[in-house]
This record gives sequence, C-alpha cells and structure tokens, in this order.
Amino acid sequence: MIIIYDFDGTLTPYSLPQYESFKKCGYEAEDVQVRVKEELDKGSENMYVAYFKCYRDILEENGMDFTKKNICLGAENIEYNKGVIDFFSKYQSSNCNIKNYIVTSGIVDYIDSTVIRKYIDGVYGVILDYSGESSDKLVTDKGKVEAIKQIHSENVDDTIIYFGDGLTDKFDFEYVHEIGGITVFIASNKDSLNYYNSLNKEGIIDKYFKADFSSDGEIDIFISSLIEK
Repeated sequence: MIIIYDFDGTLTPYSLPQYESFKKCGYEAEDVQVRVKEELDKGSENMYVAYFKCYRDILEENGMDFTKKNICLGAENIEYNKGVIDFFSKYQSSNCNIKNYIVTSGIVDYIDSTVIRKYIDGVYGVILDYSGESSDKLVTDKGKVEAIKQIHSENVDDTIIYFGDGLTDKFDFEYVHEIGGITVFIASNKDSLNYYNSLNKEGIIDKYFKADFSSDGEIDIFISSLIEK
C-alpha cells in the first residue's frame, strides 16, 4: 500500500508554508501572499514562479543569503497536526507493508530537514538552485500529479491513497480516483468544509476526516482496516 501526503495543511495545521526565514525578515505567510499577488500583477508567469521570486527578493532585501541553511531554518521545530509523528512512527515501512511519500509544491530540502523525514520513503517537491546558475525546479498543482504518476509506475501492484486538504489538491484527487485509488480529504482549517464540498460535488473524494492522526482516531482506524484486508 502506498500513502501519498500533501504537506502544508495536510500534515501541518497551516495551509501556507510557515518558513522561519520569512519571519526573520518580518514577514508572515499572509504577507508573502500579498507580495506574490503584486508580482503576478506585474506579469509573472504563474503563482509558483512569482512565489519563489518573492522568496529570493525578500531574503536579499533583508541581508539573508539564499542558502540551504537559511531556507531550512526552523524545519525541525514546525508544528504538526495532532498525532502525526506517532502515526508515521507506527506506519513506517519497517513496521508494516506501507510506503509513505510526500508530494508537495513546497521545498524538498525543507521537508528533508523535518523530524518526520526519517519515516518517509520519498519526497517530491521544489528543488532550488542556490547557485543561481540554473532555474529552480518548481512543482505546480498539475506537476504534483506527475510525481504521483511516477510513484504509481514504480508501485503498480499497490493501492494508492492520497491525503490532501484543499482545492490545490484537485488534480491529485482526480488522478488517484481515476486509477482506482482512495482519496482522503483532511479538514485542517475553517475553510476546509467549503473546499471539501466543492470537490465532493465532482465525485472525487472517498473519505473525509478531521486533521487528527492520533492513535485510535478515525484516520488511524481507517488505515488499520485497510492493512487488515
């Protein structure tokens, strides 16, 4: 069995990345979104290009080098949804016949620096070029589907389960549903119900759970039931 998770909002309580490097520059995640919108209004190619341009600009404006060390600041201390760490400890590959992957539009190096990385079999996301000599490898909403397709191609006999928390996961839900996998919507904030209702109307959501991965909680019981089949 293959379980693929979005990261921000699915495993964490925040739908937007809470990068400590931004906070050191006096920016909250919502402030960055304002900068991104301004960049889009200037004609930036798409939201992802605008976002990472703003990321570089904000660090430069505040005297912080664009380095892996600065990008990964605070990654080991981020907050997770209830029970996440114990959940991964329980369902890691060494304990059961499950492989866990993270597919995100966030930064691979950042995820690699988190405390849950040791439980994860693979991470697909944005690969940054710190040298400035080539382009960053960005992952759009549709780009996440390509990562899921690759994981699926390497595990064709396994059931694919996808955990996501919002409208940006739509293409992932569609693909997993199409191949006969199981789609799981995680309700992580006050907007979640509206997102769920919108996606559920399209018939692409199989399960809906609150963002609680605790032992004997609904998600834990659901995964245990699949293992027992």
